Amino acid sequence: MDTTGGFFTMTTNSDPRANTDAIGVMFGRDQLDGCRASQTMFGTVRYQRATVTIVDGDIDTALRELLGALGAGSTPLPLVAAIPTDECYFATRPTASGAANASPRVLLRESLRSSATRLDQMAIDVINWQPDRRSVAGIVAAPIDRIERIRECVAATGHLLQRLEPAAACLISIAPECEGRDRRSSLTTRVMLGEQNLLAVMSRGTRPIYWQNLPLPHGDEATGIVSAIRSLEAAGTACGVDRTPDNVVIHGRRELHALIDQQWLEANLHSDFRWVETPTLAAQDVAQGLVDKFLNDDDDGFDFVRQHRDPLQLRRVVPYKEILVYAATACALATVMWLRLGALDDQKVAVLASAPMMVADGANPKPEKDQLNARAAALSQFLDKRVHWSTLLGDIAHVMPQGMRLTGIRGTAAMTTKRKKQVKVSPTTLVLQAETALDDDGAMPSSLDTLADSIHRITSVSSHFGSVELSDIRRTRSSETGVAGAEFSIILTNDSKGAL
Repeated sequence: MDTTGGFFTMTTNSDPRANTDAIGVMFGRDQLDGCRASQTMFGTVRYQRATVTIVDGDIDTALRELLGALGAGSTPLPLVAAIPTDECYFATRPTASGAANASPRVLLRESLRSSATRLDQMAIDVINWQPDRRSVAGIVAAPIDRIERIRECVAATGHLLQRLEPAAACLISIAPECEGRDRRSSLTTRVMLGEQNLLAVMSRGTRPIYWQNLPLPHGDEATGIVSAIRSLEAAGTACGVDRTPDNVVIHGRRELHALIDQQWLEANLHSDFRWVETPTLAAQDVAQGLVDKFLNDDDDGFDFVRQHRDPLQLRRVVPYKEILVYAATACALATVMWLRLGALDDQKVAVLASAPMMVADGANPKPEKDQLNARAAALSQFLDKRVHWSTLLGDIAHVMPQGMRLTGIRGTAAMTTKRKKQVKVSPTTLVLQAETALDDDGAMPSSLDTLADSIHRITSVSSHFGSVELSDIRRTRSSETGVAGAEFSIILTNDSKGAL
């Protein structure tokens, strides 16, 4: 037996509820093609492929070798399988109201229009749905001995057969993944190209309505493609579809794109015509499509072993990954809160240790409270009555006439002296020294007569000083410039006992 294998990695959007390790097998007549997909913790899927030739019809030995090449040991894994399209019968027929509950054998007999067919020798699956305005039944059948033989082979390996479907159904269900979301549910004609044949399909979304497996003429592939598409459109009405498909998609054999007359092809096909790379009719594409569907929990399609499926494992039903993430997050938050609570307890102990003893020993704190309140009141009163010196001096300088300026500042605080049993109180005094220029005729400026009253009317002065007077007025002459002028003092007196 010949065995080949390979590895590659790609990213997929797998459903986290699905199994993270599964095997897909295409059961051909002469060989088995397998693909194992293992999802990593980082969200990527690692694929491993292998192909084994069947010798003398010994499927059991071939399957064991295939699983060995894929590294599937003694641990049971989910296995999904497909059989070649030409081994299956498929038809879609409109159903009358109430016919959806008819048995699969009745629907198959009506579709075959023959009473001679041994239906007890056929494995049948039916899907009732509505691709257009009419309800239809999709019917697929295959020899039951072929289906049972595959079931027995898989059971002998200890793995779990979860699905068995026609290869065409698998390819059709994964084909919309290469298109935009707006096209995934549209009515589409698809032509999947192989080396010697093609699969022509009319589908709605991921479900087939009608398919044909036809030969692909060598050297005249364009004619074969157009003929297959026209044949599908002619068969659409009998399948319950009353309109032309929305678009046409050709899959695989991209090398033919440069060899075929594109203008002729576009003239004979739907205006919305596209040519994409995948999927192809290759058996490995079928095997990978099977396992991708399973990992994405896609259970919408035909299945010959629907009634024989192994029960779903609990880990595929319960979202255990989300539960573990939520539990880990809750534990992390609880740990942070516990550590934070411990830090707060330490801070509480530190505050109590640094508090006055009367708080620690339970004594009455009211006396100390009253003392602190008295200090706060005294400080507040002092701040309310204090002199804002910068504001006061600025106001005085502002009312002084042009030619006058302040040259010095000195002050004395209130003082109490005792002499021979007599108490003498000296008031608080602020002395501002100033100078002024003389008039043009050499006389003292007349503004000196009203300067004291002007200063006393200033609010910032009158609120703190009871009297303002001028003193020590005398003529001077500058030693530097020789200009004559006058010097004088402005005396501000506070007769109250409060400190400034």
